[in-house]
Amino acid sequence: MRIIDRLAVENAASLSEWTEAMEQAILKSLSEDVMVPQRSHLDKGDDTFLIMPCIDDRYWSTKLVSFCPGNREKDLPSIFGTVVLNSSVTGEPLAIIDGTTLTTYRTAAVSALGIKYLTDENIHSLGIIGTGIQGIRQAVFACSVRPIKKIHIYDMSVTAMSGFENELKQLLPDIGIRKMNNPAGVCVESSVIITATNSKYPVFPENPDLFLNKTFIGIGSYKPEYREYPDTFFRCTGQIFTDTLQGLSESGDLIYPLQMNLIKREKIYSLGSLIKKDISLSGDKTRFFKTVGSAIFDLYAARLVYEKSIPGSFE
Repeated sequence: MRIIDRLAVENAASLSEWTEAMEQAILKSLSEDVMVPQRSHLDKGDDTFLIMPCIDDRYWSTKLVSFCPGNREKDLPSIFGTVVLNSSVTGEPLAIIDGTTLTTYRTAAVSALGIKYLTDENIHSLGIIGTGIQGIRQAVFACSVRPIKKIHIYDMSVTAMSGFENELKQLLPDIGIRKMNNPAGVCVESSVIITATNSKYPVFPENPDLFLNKTFIGIGSYKPEYREYPDTFFRCTGQIFTDTLQGLSESGDLIYPLQMNLIKREKIYSLGSLIKKDISLSGDKTRFFKTVGSAIFDLYAARLVYEKSIPGSFE
């Protein structure tokens, strides 16, 4: 059994290979060829522990995730994860993979697909709200699918923004980075905005002018009671896309607006339906891609990393 650590995950594949793998996963999620049970939530106060299994005809992946928001005060990441990969033919354990890094990469790759299919190919300004562990990879993957020249950032933590700025300058030295005083300022200056927060409450004010003709990628709000987007936002959107339709029962940014009749169920689609061209984009230029995450993305990410770690074995 292989042990695949953070560095091995980071160096396993190119950005385009990650996005290609996640596109395959999104399309496969529309079929019945992969078993994706409902994730198990274990809540202990403000802390959440998740068990996310998935199995296809070749692999069986199980991700164990912990989310402890109080870790910031201890100078530790809020999220830790481990992925165990088994053969689904024999049950043999194949690898233990750093799930924190794998999740960061697969989430950013899924977001990049939302940008690829929902935005104009010439957009050059990006906004990032939430500059924690996800923020850097979100920016890097977004820049891999669009010619981004400027990135506007906001985080409640000035330290987090400075860390983001320093790291991104090393990775993407030609891109301008500007710290903003609030999320509204990020919206004003950006064509596509990624929200990557742990907020329980909307991070934007109830101002429709902030949302018109822009694309939003929401990767926070992973619990039914969590929301990143205000009521007004949903009144501005004509179509909403998700990574998988499981998010309809898991994310407050889908559950709440449906309950309050701010959006209609028939206006929510899987991004896979758009990729397959089963549906088309409407003329509405305010677009929203909500990614909640699914074990199918972990399985395809683990497969990519595992097979790349054994050169020549799967060609």
